[in-house]
Amino acid sequence: MEYWLWLRGIRGLGPIIEKRLLNHFKTPKSIYEAEEDELMSIMGIGKVIANSIVSSHSLNNAYSVLNKMEKKNIKLLTYNDSLYPCIAKDYVEAPTLLYYRGMIKENIEGVAIVGSRRCSNYGKRVAIEAAEFLAECNIPVISGIAKGIDGYAHTACLNRNGYTIAFLGNGVDICYPSEHISLMEAIIENGAVISEYPPGTTTHSEFFPRRNALISSWCKKILIAEAAERSGALITSDFARELNREVFAAPYEIHSSSGKGTNRLILEGATIYLDPSQLMLGEKIVNIEDVIEGEDLIESRRVKIHPNNNVTINKELSVIEEKILSCIMEKPKTIEEIGIELNIDGVDLIEEISIMELEGSIRDIAGGRYIGCRG
Repeated sequence: MEYWLWLRGIRGLGPIIEKRLLNHFKTPKSIYEAEEDELMSIMGIGKVIANSIVSSHSLNNAYSVLNKMEKKNIKLLTYNDSLYPCIAKDYVEAPTLLYYRGMIKENIEGVAIVGSRRCSNYGKRVAIEAAEFLAECNIPVISGIAKGIDGYAHTACLNRNGYTIAFLGNGVDICYPSEHISLMEAIIENGAVISEYPPGTTTHSEFFPRRNALISSWCKKILIAEAAERSGALITSDFARELNREVFAAPYEIHSSSGKGTNRLILEGATIYLDPSQLMLGEKIVNIEDVIEGEDLIESRRVKIHPNNNVTINKELSVIEEKILSCIMEKPKTIEEIGIELNIDGVDLIEEISIMELEGSIRDIAGGRYIGCRG
């Protein structure tokens, strides 16, 4: 492992160049033993970087890190390890080396739950219900152990005997926030805490975007339970969309600052989150009347949600549903455009759109637009 640590510690490389080197030389030790001319044959490596690699032949730092790891029961996950999820390699800057404590399962396919640190009771409830459901379905819950939504998601998962992973913006021997030390220990016992930073690395603000990218890359779906307009959870959402992960956002009251971020995500194309069943990675049956609590909702209806979240249902459309469907049957429109054309309040329209999307009478397409599906 000392050669992996050596490679990761060379200044000026970064994950992309490291993976090019590994693709050519196969092992870090072969890179260590390569001549300068051989190194310069790799795209992106000029004389300066090649010279830096050749002149960095000391393994002292690597052995020092290994010694710290042994004392603190820290393990290494290398890029070619079978435990390194294939899905995580979609991220072009996926680290070639990760530090972790706990246990990493094979072939992980999880769902991320993230959101505001200062969350409302509503956001807390969304996160807890989703995490409990996922735990009961044996689907890993992935988050960042921050205060608020992250902490509630991890805790709820553990309370249901689920498996959870926390990505850190510091070394795995440091708990941040410090108040979560008991939670971190519980995660290590029943899941894993993971970081790309060596033991002893303290928290810095510039580390969190990379932490957020790892959360997004290790999940198949991501739920933004609650986010204000400038929430860090929106960065995680951006990474998720770049990686073609499905992003779910819980709708929020439009005049509250607490949910401006999630409402904006919905306008930009995120899937409206209404029920934990939407987070399933396989087929699941849900009851719509349990999902939407509305006085005017007609008879109980059984809906089958498939892995791609397409649904089919046969029912009579209400007057407002007919108007919405007619509005978008020929040309896709955003929620804002539909609201202006039909003069419908934003909150009411989101609820109608949510029901129609679940029932399969409309579907969302690129750019946060919706189009009718009536055959």
